[in-house]
Amino acid sequence: MNPAYRAEILIPLFELIRTRESCAVVGGASMGKSRLLRFMLEPETRAHYLREHAATTLFAYCDCNRLAEISEWGFFELILTAMVEACGQHTDLHGLRNELNALRREVITGHNALLARRHVELAALMLCRERGFQLRVVFDEFDEAYRTLPPLALANLRALRDGNKAWLSYLLVVRNHPKRIRPPADCEGFYELFSRSVIGLPPYSLGDAYAVVEQIEARRGRQLTPQMRAALVERSGGHPGLIGAMFDAVTNGRATPGDAVREECHKLWMSVPSDEQMALYRIARGQPVHDVLALEGLVLKGLVRDGQLFSPVFAQYVGEHGVPAANGQLVVDEHTRTVWVGGQARTDLTAREFDLLAILARAPGHVYGRQEILETLNPNEHFEALHHNAVDALVKRIRKKIEPAPDRPRYLITVRGKGYKLMDGDEGGLGGETGGSDGTDEGRTNHGRPTGKLPP
Repeated sequence: MNPAYRAEILIPLFELIRTRESCAVVGGASMGKSRLLRFMLEPETRAHYLREHAATTLFAYCDCNRLAEISEWGFFELILTAMVEACGQHTDLHGLRNELNALRREVITGHNALLARRHVELAALMLCRERGFQLRVVFDEFDEAYRTLPPLALANLRALRDGNKAWLSYLLVVRNHPKRIRPPADCEGFYELFSRSVIGLPPYSLGDAYAVVEQIEARRGRQLTPQMRAALVERSGGHPGLIGAMFDAVTNGRATPGDAVREECHKLWMSVPSDEQMALYRIARGQPVHDVLALEGLVLKGLVRDGQLFSPVFAQYVGEHGVPAANGQLVVDEHTRTVWVGGQARTDLTAREFDLLAILARAPGHVYGRQEILETLNPNEHFEALHHNAVDALVKRIRKKIEPAPDRPRYLITVRGKGYKLMDGDEGGLGGETGGSDGTDEGRTNHGRPTGKLPP
């Protein structure tokens, strides 16, 4: 084994395992989660990190892709199957393995959630209390199961842990922080087990990235020059999936990413929640990110480093192809002069309408006065000749095109007596208007002055 491989992750992870603490590992798509688990479960790795505790620690590996069905019965049947397989790690447990396998057959035949739960409890009793083993239940690819399992199933997992505190703990492996997958209040007891022990799985360190490149070279029989190797590591940002996808492009001297690279970028993009997509989108364009929760999630997964996207290739993909998911948010892209509403591009905005949105989007939430808007839109005009009503008319036209309910805007908000501000849809909310429903200040009139009009 390579003792340095993912050491920055495995050292704290095995310390939690040794001290019987439940924890969660969070990593984006193709970040090497399964490879990390395979390496972690190798006998040499366990012996290196657990030392004298390795011989008495069992890992029951549950690949949630193997669930017969996402139900309490299916979930506990999978746990029992993993416990049967874990007994194969020790020759002394072959007899117990046969006993647990008999319990498993009863669970499969009975197809009853209560029976499955009781047999898992019995198996834990036999392994831990009677045989003295430490049991670590590993849930790989746990996102969908965690999102959809009945609350009772997770409550029963907590009860199983509480009944075996000195012997049993859980390790969850997911793509996003568990609190982003399911509201903690929905499974509070289970969430408490690992809420303070969440470890991010970022791209490879430099040492690991170079080691993986060398392994690919040996496997494919193609040697890179030191310059090519350095370029591959730098442009991939150490992302395991991108390293593999970019290898052929680098060896063939292609300057532009191929389909495999774009596919890896797309998988990574689609693996993050929509608010994190929005944050990535803004960072790629040099725009400020005000969503602290989204930024924390990206930093945890190593997708943002020092305020920048981790990989130049991924940053290019986000800049050219990344469109935040359709969750009701508004995106104004000045580079392509495109406005996205809920993931859909609006192609019916005039140049002047886009210009107004672009002005407001440069500082979301900031209130721009009508005079300031007029001066910015018409830098070479005598803006005294244009009345503030011209801005109001322009706003009204825009709202008809971007707002789900123009009379109750959620994006383009009036601040009474001050002007307008732009919200991305999450903060503004329906009914966020603070002026009249037509976008004007309540009670304001033009006192008989002519209404200036901005060109469409």
